[in-house]
Amino acid sequence: MSTDPNWLYSTIAQSSAAIVAIIGGFITASVLSLSAEKRSLINQKRNKEARLELLKNEKAALSQELDAEKSKDFFASVTKKIIDLGKLPSFKELITENPEAQSLNQDILRKDYEIFASKLVQAKDFIVNNSSKITLKSGEFADWVQTNNFDISQYDSDILESIYNKVQDQKRDSLSALEQALLPPTLLRMRMPYITPVITQQEWQKTRQVIKADMSEMAFLENDIKALDFRISKFSYPPNLGWGIGVLGFLAVFGILLPVIIISGEAFFTWAKLLTVITFLLGLVGVFAYIVFQIRTLKRH
Repeated sequence: MSTDPNWLYSTIAQSSAAIVAIIGGFITASVLSLSAEKRSLINQKRNKEARLELLKNEKAALSQELDAEKSKDFFASVTKKIIDLGKLPSFKELITENPEAQSLNQDILRKDYEIFASKLVQAKDFIVNNSSKITLKSGEFADWVQTNNFDISQYDSDILESIYNKVQDQKRDSLSALEQALLPPTLLRMRMPYITPVITQQEWQKTRQVIKADMSEMAFLENDIKALDFRISKFSYPPNLGWGIGVLGFLAVFGILLPVIIISGEAFFTWAKLLTVITFLLGLVGVFAYIVFQIRTLKRH
């Protein structure tokens, strides 16, 4: 009974291939699982960073808008005071004389001051040019505008009304005591222009609540991002993975490749056998290269 002389090498090669397949599959599955988990954490981090950036932009826009409205309300509140002063103060004087302005956004306040000063000069010129039509009997500002059919669309009506009332007060103050006593009571009252607030208290509160909510969510997102960064930084390949790769390499070379070469026998260098061994070797190298690549990817991100 004859025995195949290559049975031992064939058995060793098949057994080694099975071991390599089992261990290699386990290692590859573990690495791929860790890589998938790490990619998931990275994607979560990117999504949270994108949301955080969106909230920062929204907060900045709302804060800018809120600062602008505060500035406009400030100038609306000091309009009559500046008109009564009789001159336009410098920006520095305005801030010094009104301490509440020091807590406002100075850049926005300075720009609005330039706009306010321009509107004030235009309104003053308009009133001066039409001062001859202002009398104590002209009535309220709206009545005076309607009676004279003025087009005030290019002016600030609140500033115009303040200057108009100032002129009327000056005309009244120039009267003698007897003349003032003969005036109807309606012409003696002090006029205060009604300046509509640029933003209502409810809108202020709503904007503040939105900013507060954004800041709260931003704090949570920043904590989540830090936690994700910590988890990502702690990712690494499975322990003793190098030993596993080493054992796989040893079995692949001495348990699979070497027996295959021996089985090839003396005619190893025939083109068919040589091509078969080379392609088999390339396949093994490719498997190991893939595993190593996955491990390096896992460590790099």
